Amino acid sequence: MAEGDCTVANNWKELLWLGTHNATTDTFKVALSTATITADGATLGYSDISAQEISGSGYTAGGTALTSLAVSQDDTNNWGKWDAADATWTALAAATLTSAWVYDDTLAGDPIVCAFEIATNSNGGDYTLAFGSNGIITLG
Repeated sequence: MAEGDCTVANNWKELLWLGTHNATTDTFKVALSTATITADGATLGYSDISAQEISGSGYTAGGTALTSLAVSQDDTNNWGKWDAADATWTALAAATLTSAWVYDDTLAGDPIVCAFEIATNSNGGDYTLAFGSNGIITLG
Protein backbone atom coordinates (compact mmCIF):
# COMPACT_ATOMS: atom_id res chain seq x y z
CA MET A 1 0.00 0.00 0.00
CA ALA A 2 1.12 3.55 -0.59
CA GLU A 3 1.13 5.20 2.81
CA GLY A 4 1.42 8.76 1.60
CA ASP A 5 1.59 11.13 -1.28
CA CYS A 6 4.38 10.75 -3.74
CA THR A 7 7.38 13.03 -3.65
CA VAL A 8 7.80 14.21 -7.24
CA ALA A 9 11.33 14.43 -8.59
CA ASN A 10 12.32 17.90 -9.80
CA ASN A 11 13.93 16.46 -12.92
CA TRP A 12 10.60 14.88 -13.87
CA LYS A 13 8.85 18.22 -13.42
CA GLU A 14 11.24 19.75 -15.95
CA LEU A 15 10.79 16.84 -18.37
CA LEU A 16 7.02 17.20 -18.02
CA TRP A 17 7.14 20.89 -19.01
CA LEU A 18 9.48 20.08 -21.89
CA GLY A 19 6.97 17.53 -23.18
CA THR A 20 9.50 14.71 -22.87
CA HIS A 21 7.22 12.21 -21.05
CA ASN A 22 4.02 10.76 -22.47
CA ALA A 23 2.05 9.77 -19.39
CA THR A 24 -0.18 7.31 -21.23
CA THR A 25 2.12 5.64 -23.77
CA ASP A 26 5.59 5.54 -22.18
CA THR A 27 6.46 2.44 -20.13
CA PHE A 28 6.46 3.35 -16.44
CA LYS A 29 7.67 0.92 -13.81
CA VAL A 30 7.60 0.84 -10.02
CA ALA A 31 10.53 -0.58 -8.04
CA LEU A 32 10.51 -1.45 -4.33
CA SER A 33 13.43 -0.35 -2.15
CA THR A 34 14.85 -1.18 1.26
CA ALA A 35 16.31 2.27 1.82
CA THR A 36 14.67 5.65 2.18
CA ILE A 37 15.80 7.95 -0.60
CA THR A 38 14.29 11.35 -1.27
CA ALA A 39 13.34 12.38 -4.78
CA ASP A 40 14.47 15.96 -4.49
CA GLY A 41 16.39 18.27 -6.78
CA ALA A 42 18.84 15.63 -7.96
CA THR A 43 18.55 14.21 -11.45
CA LEU A 44 17.81 10.63 -10.50
CA GLY A 45 17.41 7.62 -12.73
CA TYR A 46 16.67 3.99 -12.02
CA SER A 47 20.41 3.22 -11.84
CA ASP A 48 20.64 5.53 -8.79
CA ILE A 49 18.28 3.34 -6.79
CA SER A 50 18.85 -0.15 -8.24
CA ALA A 51 21.49 -1.13 -5.66
CA GLN A 52 18.91 -0.54 -2.90
CA GLU A 53 16.14 -2.48 -4.61
CA ILE A 54 14.72 -5.54 -2.88
CA SER A 55 15.40 -9.04 -4.19
CA GLY A 56 13.90 -12.46 -3.63
CA SER A 57 11.04 -14.62 -4.79
CA GLY A 58 8.13 -12.82 -6.38
CA TYR A 59 10.23 -9.83 -7.40
CA THR A 60 12.07 -9.06 -10.63
CA ALA A 61 14.86 -6.50 -10.69
CA GLY A 62 13.55 -3.30 -12.23
CA GLY A 63 10.14 -3.67 -10.63
CA THR A 64 6.85 -4.13 -12.39
CA ALA A 65 5.31 -2.18 -15.27
CA LEU A 66 2.36 0.05 -14.47
CA THR A 67 -0.79 -0.70 -16.45
CA SER A 68 -3.98 1.19 -17.29
CA LEU A 69 -2.17 4.54 -17.43
CA ALA A 70 -4.66 7.40 -17.57
CA VAL A 71 -4.71 11.19 -17.46
CA SER A 72 -7.88 13.04 -16.51
CA GLN A 73 -9.04 16.61 -16.05
CA ASP A 74 -11.57 17.90 -13.50
CA ASP A 75 -12.68 21.47 -14.29
CA THR A 76 -15.01 21.61 -11.28
CA ASN A 77 -12.18 21.00 -8.81
CA ASN A 78 -9.46 22.56 -11.00
CA TRP A 79 -7.03 19.67 -11.16
CA GLY A 80 -5.49 17.15 -13.48
CA LYS A 81 -4.64 13.60 -12.42
CA TRP A 82 -2.23 10.89 -13.61
CA ASP A 83 -3.18 7.41 -12.47
CA ALA A 84 -2.56 3.71 -13.09
CA ALA A 85 -3.84 0.38 -11.85
CA ASP A 86 -2.48 -0.68 -8.47
CA ALA A 87 0.78 -2.66 -8.76
CA THR A 88 0.78 -6.18 -7.29
CA TRP A 89 3.59 -8.65 -6.69
CA THR A 90 2.51 -12.28 -6.19
CA ALA A 91 4.05 -14.21 -3.28
CA LEU A 92 6.60 -11.46 -2.62
CA ALA A 93 9.34 -12.67 -0.28
CA ALA A 94 9.34 -11.16 3.20
CA ALA A 95 11.28 -7.89 3.11
CA THR A 96 11.56 -4.57 4.91
CA LEU A 97 10.22 -2.00 2.47
CA THR A 98 10.70 1.73 2.92
CA SER A 99 9.98 3.20 -0.51
CA ALA A 100 8.54 2.59 -3.94
CA TRP A 101 9.96 4.39 -6.97
CA VAL A 102 8.05 5.16 -10.16
CA TYR A 103 10.29 5.72 -13.16
CA ASP A 104 9.97 6.14 -16.95
CA ASP A 105 11.55 3.07 -18.54
CA THR A 106 11.08 4.51 -22.05
CA LEU A 107 13.46 7.45 -21.77
CA ALA A 108 17.24 7.33 -21.68
CA GLY A 109 18.48 7.18 -18.10
CA ASP A 110 15.11 5.85 -16.84
CA PRO A 111 14.28 9.10 -14.98
CA ILE A 112 12.55 8.85 -11.61
CA VAL A 113 9.04 10.31 -11.59
CA CYS A 114 8.28 10.07 -7.90
CA ALA A 115 8.81 8.09 -4.70
CA PHE A 116 6.33 6.82 -2.12
CA GLU A 117 7.26 6.18 1.52
CA ILE A 118 6.14 2.73 2.62
CA ALA A 119 5.58 1.53 6.18
CA THR A 120 4.03 -1.87 5.43
CA ASN A 121 6.52 -4.71 4.91
CA SER A 122 5.92 -7.74 2.74
CA ASN A 123 5.29 -11.00 4.59
CA GLY A 124 5.63 -13.62 1.85
CA GLY A 125 2.12 -13.15 0.48
CA ASP A 126 0.81 -10.98 -2.32
CA TYR A 127 1.83 -7.34 -1.98
CA THR A 128 -0.10 -4.46 -3.55
CA LEU A 129 1.00 -0.87 -3.92
CA ALA A 130 -2.38 0.87 -3.98
CA PHE A 131 -2.61 4.34 -5.46
CA GLY A 132 -5.22 6.48 -3.71
CA SER A 133 -8.25 8.19 -5.19
CA ASN A 134 -6.03 11.12 -6.18
CA GLY A 135 -4.00 8.83 -8.43
CA ILE A 136 -0.22 8.80 -8.61
CA ILE A 137 0.11 12.55 -9.13
CA THR A 138 -2.54 15.29 -8.97
CA LEU A 139 -1.78 18.82 -10.13
CA GLY A 140 -4.13 21.47 -8.87
